[in-house]
Amino acid sequence: MSSTDSRRVFPRKRNVSVALAPIAAVCLAGAAHASELPVPDLEWQVGVATENVAKGLGKSGGDPSISGSVGASLGDFYAEFGGSTVDLGGGADSELVTTVGYAPEIGGFEFDFSAMHKVFTGTVAGYDSRFMEYQADVSRAVGPAGVRLRVNYTPDGSGSAKEAWWVEAQGSYALGARTRASIAVGERISDTSAEYTAWNVGVKHKLTRQVAADLRWYDTDQHDLGERYEGRLVGALTFAF
Repeated sequence: MSSTDSRRVFPRKRNVSVALAPIAAVCLAGAAHASELPVPDLEWQVGVATENVAKGLGKSGGDPSISGSVGASLGDFYAEFGGSTVDLGGGADSELVTTVGYAPEIGGFEFDFSAMHKVFTGTVAGYDSRFMEYQADVSRAVGPAGVRLRVNYTPDGSGSAKEAWWVEAQGSYALGARTRASIAVGERISDTSAEYTAWNVGVKHKLTRQVAADLRWYDTDQHDLGERYEGRLVGALTFAF
């Protein structure tokens, strides 16, 4: 978004009276002040994956999933709205997520604190389809290597799920200017829903500045709990603008 050009707003005319000069001066000062205000950075992203996976579990019934989001950032603060297709209990066919966050860098560490409001659409009447999640990340890059710790808290999940935690550690390594390998291990902790350990390992490669491909293996230690908990190879393609 470009700043206001005062020369176009107030073209000079030979017959402007002295009485209008103070008004013009005030307007020009206001336009100059507006041009100094920070403008949010906008980013759009669309993607497609062979499976929608979150916290180590399949969320689209083994079918491909499409997603999209739009975000705005201003300094260390940001907001984002996104959606993706799912196939979950209660008849849910899509998930909509509104996120606000704060991501400062302190002493070489990158932090990301966010609150997410999630809604499942298409659910049957009476299904508890709205819930909040609160998340904190801390990460550090040392040369080509990087580490990240994530803690996610849900005070009251969807359906019959209640309070739950997700704690995940991730390590990554740059294999080149556009390629990065990573591995992550996470633990689900809950008194009212299934507890499990999940992990994933894969490689992400930037095909162009806007297009990235990711190939990753996901698995858990609780295959007996159903298909969602079984291992799967997932490929994803994202386009960022």
